[in-house]
Amino acid sequence: MKKRILIIGGGFGGITTMHALKKHVGHDAEVVLIDYRANTLNKPRLPDVALKGESVEHARFLMKNAVKHDGYLLIQETVQRIDPVMKKVYLKEGGIEPYDYLVLAPGVKKYYSGIEGFREYGYSVCDDVQAPRLWRNLQTFKGGPVFIGSMPYRSGTRVNAPKLLAPCEGPVGEVMFMLKEFLAKKGIGEISPVTAFSPAKIFFEDVGEKVRNSVGEIMKQEGIGLITEKIVKKIDAEKIYFKDGTSEACALAIILPEYKPYDFVVDSGLGDEAGFIPTDEQMRHLDYPEIFAVGDATSLSVPKLGHIAVLQGDIAAKAIALDLGKKIEIPEFEPAVLCIMERANLQATMIYSNVLYKGKLDETLNGPMAFMMKWSFDFYYNFTRGHMPPDFAEKLLVNYLNKRK
Repeated sequence: MKKRILIIGGGFGGITTMHALKKHVGHDAEVVLIDYRANTLNKPRLPDVALKGESVEHARFLMKNAVKHDGYLLIQETVQRIDPVMKKVYLKEGGIEPYDYLVLAPGVKKYYSGIEGFREYGYSVCDDVQAPRLWRNLQTFKGGPVFIGSMPYRSGTRVNAPKLLAPCEGPVGEVMFMLKEFLAKKGIGEISPVTAFSPAKIFFEDVGEKVRNSVGEIMKQEGIGLITEKIVKKIDAEKIYFKDGTSEACALAIILPEYKPYDFVVDSGLGDEAGFIPTDEQMRHLDYPEIFAVGDATSLSVPKLGHIAVLQGDIAAKAIALDLGKKIEIPEFEPAVLCIMERANLQATMIYSNVLYKGKLDETLNGPMAFMMKWSFDFYYNFTRGHMPPDFAEKLLVNYLNKRK
């Protein structure tokens, strides 16, 4: 009898796991994807929605098309709870789905309500509701001080993952650079100073000094300010208030909110003390060997980054395939920070750094080439319904960056 594999969540991690299972397991197992959404999001595209007015449809595609292409099944439902002992997933509308293997890839909740005044005065680029909302606001923005930053990340202690205060500051960097271009074109750049803020002592704490210096130099050239060790407490029509008692005049606040685990993960007893899912480096749950987890919901995913979710999804699929008797080698979990920040005039800054994980590569690539890499990835991901570029593409990139050191 075929084993039954459930995947909860159709973001980068879940879609990657599904495609990898198709490649390594095919139809020797029954694979079902569960997600309450109809669309999967290409989140790196959201700054273009928020700051260039690009259609939000360019940042998403129908999940059913990706699942159908692999010949698997989609259940568009909300998960209520999981019974890891009986191996069952309970759905909100009353359905019960048994499993032999479960892959948790639900992502995280964006805790906007944790910032007083956010609903009225705060903006973000983290989802397909907030990004177009920011674009609408910018159409009538008259200028004034702008602050861009993130709320802190709370991690657990069950796994040996880096301890960072910021969940991921790549989007902060991209938004500040793209916003500078927007404000200049709108003719209000001179009256709209842009300041980045971080909850950590160091902005971009997930990379090494070489990358930080490179990004910092561009910030100086662009006239972007920086304040660190700042956690937002409140926003109103005139100011942004921090928990250290300071405040600044603020006409526009763009914030990456705190990331929180979904209730069903916590209520099912599958999270650590912070609610994130503890796994080994093959993405297998520390307490339940039939459960795997990938992406932002995991304790190992630090920072919360799409590139890491993709790596984890591939490893989880191969570990399951090995369990099912397939002859396959499971790659080592060797994460790296890889992100591309779009800038003005078809320029971009690509970051590739693994020093957070005891590696030695800490490089940036600036200019039109980095911009084309971002555009190519976005096009490829959407066109192929969630497939990643071939593995050799990253290997070529790493070889090129190593030669530039």
